[in-house]
Amino acid sequence: MEHLFFSIFIGVVISLSVFLLFERKAIASKRLSQKEGLHGENITLPESFQRYETEKNVIRYSIIMFLFTIILSYSNFFTQNLTLIDVFLYVFLTTFIGSTIIFILKIKRSLLIKVFAAFLYGAPLIFSSALGFIITYVIYEKFIL
Repeated sequence: MEHLFFSIFIGVVISLSVFLLFERKAIASKRLSQKEGLHGENITLPESFQRYETEKNVIRYSIIMFLFTIILSYSNFFTQNLTLIDVFLYVFLTTFIGSTIIFILKIKRSLLIKVFAAFLYGAPLIFSSALGFIITYVIYEKFIL
C-alpha cells in the first residue's frame, strides 16, 4: 500500500509541474499575441484557444503524462503486484488532488477559469493515465509474463 501512496504523490507532483509549465507557455503565448496585436479585446472562444495555444499545450501535456504513466505503471504497479483497484485509486486521487490544488491556486480568478483549468488538467490526465495503464498491462501480460 505504501507503493500506492508514493505513486500518487509522485503523480500529483509531476502532473501539476507539467501542467503549470504548459500553462506558463500559454500565458507567454497570449502575451506575445497581444504584443503583436493579433487579437482585439472582444475575442471569441476559438480565438481564445488559438491565443493561448490550448490545443497544442493539451496534446503535449497528454503525451508527457502518457509516457510518465507507462514508466510509473511498469515500475510501481505491475512489478509490485498492485491490483486494478489500486490503478483506479491512483487515477482518481491524482486527478482529484491535482484539480483541487489548481482550484485553490486560482482562488482569485472567476469560477469559469477555475473550472476550465481544472478540466484541462483532469480530462487529459485521466485519458493519458488510463491509456498508459492499459498499454503497459497488455505488454506486461503478453510479453513479459
